[in-house]
Amino acid sequence: MAIITRNTVLAAAALAALAGGYFLSRLLLAPPTPAPPVAPAELALPDLEGETHRIADWRGKVVLVNFWATWCGPCREEIPMLMALQKRFASRGLQVLGLAVDSKENVLAFRDKLGINYPLLIGGDGVLKIMAHYGNSMGSLPYTVILGPDGEASRRHLGALTRKQAENLIKPQLLRLSSP
Repeated sequence: MAIITRNTVLAAAALAALAGGYFLSRLLLAPPTPAPPVAPAELALPDLEGETHRIADWRGKVVLVNFWATWCGPCREEIPMLMALQKRFASRGLQVLGLAVDSKENVLAFRDKLGINYPLLIGGDGVLKIMAHYGNSMGSLPYTVILGPDGEASRRHLGALTRKQAENLIKPQLLRLSSP
């Protein structure tokens, strides 16, 4: 029969206290678990009036997402063509959406000067994160992504679009939208 001495009991208690303290410190001092990344379509960005929108707000439509800036010459050149696309194909389910890597003031002045007829969202890092998710991690402009009605990216184009190129990108998705 084993004899338990007072010193053995004290040593066991000290060891249990140390182990408990260690695990408690790990629990309390552990770095917080980072939140899962937000899907780009769920990131909220402000428009020029200060209201926030998500790309997902336009789910169910074919969305031509155009990343641009007022200081980008090719971006400025393609905007009248994008306005014409919005006017021509909106009734068939197209929504052009401009995501500006620029200041609100610059975009507001440019929108008012041209009379841009589609939503413009503003955001530095938010826009860059969305652009990187859609395949443009370098942040080159202009950059266009076509989202199908399900919100999935179907086509991407780096550089200024011609009218013909843009129509070739959106028409397959518009046909998908109109077919039963």
